[in-house]
Amino acid sequence: MQSILGNISKEDFLKNYWQKKPLVIRGAFPDFEMPFTPEELAGLACDTDAPSRIVSENGFEPKHSLNSKQWDSKQSPFTDEDFTSLPDTHWTLLVNDLERYIPELGNIIEQFRFIPDWRIDDVMVSYAPDQGSVGPHTDQYDVFLIQGQGKRHWKIITRDDYPTQLINGPSLAILKEFKADEEYLLEAGDMIYLPPNMPHYGIAEGECFTFSVGFRAPDSTDLIQNWVDSTFTKTERYSDAGRTLQSSSGEISRNDIQKLSQLMLSKIQEQQGNLSIFLGKHLTQSKGETPVDEDLLASLSFNPKEEYQRESWLRFAFTEDKEENTVHFFADGHHVKLKSKNLNAVKELCENYVYGAETLQALATNKAFKSLFTLLIREGGISLAG
Repeated sequence: MQSILGNISKEDFLKNYWQKKPLVIRGAFPDFEMPFTPEELAGLACDTDAPSRIVSENGFEPKHSLNSKQWDSKQSPFTDEDFTSLPDTHWTLLVNDLERYIPELGNIIEQFRFIPDWRIDDVMVSYAPDQGSVGPHTDQYDVFLIQGQGKRHWKIITRDDYPTQLINGPSLAILKEFKADEEYLLEAGDMIYLPPNMPHYGIAEGECFTFSVGFRAPDSTDLIQNWVDSTFTKTERYSDAGRTLQSSSGEISRNDIQKLSQLMLSKIQEQQGNLSIFLGKHLTQSKGETPVDEDLLASLSFNPKEEYQRESWLRFAFTEDKEENTVHFFADGHHVKLKSKNLNAVKELCENYVYGAETLQALATNKAFKSLFTLLIREGGISLAG
């Protein structure tokens, strides 16, 4: 199969394009076959918990300056009436986490695994009739936009000095002013890569489907908050035995500041060695839930002599500690510590989606791994192959 990057090598892409500038690849996905119809996608938005929204534009072509009355956004859950009441043009249905409900979309994710798995977020699809759009906006993450069916006209701003003011009103971060300096018409199988915070505006030309592969970009506040919440389970209270009388009751003394600061910093230093464990668990944790038959899954067990397969939404990762001669394996927010002799088997788990008995038997001697693998089976992320 040809590279989705066309004539550009993965090394060249990472060096010269990734997080730097846009790239259009014609025919990145030749002979792309749609796995569903518009009606089936609408049914999925109505009948499942997949995060979905409908963005509608109030029926006229926007000029350079936009206003809040022009856009409406509605979040799932939806009913049939939400779709039957829509106009013929100027609206878009967006559905996230689609790989949980349509497993074959894992084949799309597979093409982007030259980026580490923990960075890949999900596959989102947007369906739009003629002139459908979500307005000009920016994303705070890298994204590949694949044209699955029909045509979409993309307008982008590559300069840094664009107007950043947003329109007031809707729950959409739509740029108030938008004057593109590059434009592209994407047809079925074409793809465009956009780095973070690059303004873009995609408008359907006729009925179209666009698939979006987005990448996780954790922010520092979120990481710190999750680290504190998950790690700092034992608290220590401030104490000040031997306090001396101070002249003003309103002052927070320099000595108190130092003691309080030390109380905080000492707890951070105590847990600093566990940062890699926290990150491994946090970065593999799945979002959302997959519909499963809980009674059936609860009855399943792990047989290392069988072949198993992993769903594309289930994240695996590992870190290696050469000083301790150990490998840390992470799966969906869980952690197992293994000996370094298992490194190759762990790599095979992380890099592949189908596992032979030889690999699993080598790991199943570890009770913690066996328990975790059984849990993943019962949660629906692992199943018998074939």
